[in-house]
Amino acid sequence: MLLKHFKLANDLLRLGHFDTNNPGVNDPNQLDIFLGKSFLEFNGIIGLPIKNGKEHPIYDYELDVVKAIEKHRNIWIKKASGIGMTELILRFLTWKIFSSNELEYKNVFIVSGTHSTHAHDVKERMQNLFRNKFPSMQLDSKFTDLWIKNVNIKIFPSRNSKDLRGYTDVAYLFLDEADHWLDSEVSELLHAITRYEEKSNCTTIMCSTPNRPDGLFQSIEKDPNSKYHKIMLDYTVGLGKIRPR
Repeated sequence: MLLKHFKLANDLLRLGHFDTNNPGVNDPNQLDIFLGKSFLEFNGIIGLPIKNGKEHPIYDYELDVVKAIEKHRNIWIKKASGIGMTELILRFLTWKIFSSNELEYKNVFIVSGTHSTHAHDVKERMQNLFRNKFPSMQLDSKFTDLWIKNVNIKIFPSRNSKDLRGYTDVAYLFLDEADHWLDSEVSELLHAITRYEEKSNCTTIMCSTPNRPDGLFQSIEKDPNSKYHKIMLDYTVGLGKIRPR
């Protein structure tokens, strides 16, 4: 049955960019391959993460992060480098888009890196999630924008944080490596977080390796009244899994 689904998706789906001359491709029922799938099932269909040429399962600590994002509106993740958090959250956001219609006509914002070239790389990573199992899949995109199932995904470099202003219906805001931004960028982004929480009931995911002792992440970590659900993932969570012992 799974092989049949893969063939169906490869032959009929060009997700996000339908061919009006091909009624089979236009049939929304063809998207049912992803609808209602759990996070693990979705990853089984699109292919598991690959690092250094080796395929990895979705690990227990990663499932704990997914459960926390589903439960809380504000998530703060202080992590060691190389444990796969950026990949995990990109997969989570993609799963949320494909597995139901709840995000249709909404926005998903990702802030990553300081330059537009890095933001473009993040968009490419999201598109490439489907490359191994669905090489013929086409997604509408431009340099730092991606459209999937009527969901607009915009990736911003941190230096363009002012461009976050003025949108409506923002479902998710993923701030990657947020502890490495300039103070002026942090101020602008914290303002945007507050506005989208109030306007759109937005879920914020803030994730970073720690940078400096007087920075954004330490201030949240030490705040006993912080609105963030705090997750700390040191290097030991990946030992024998994504990291060598």
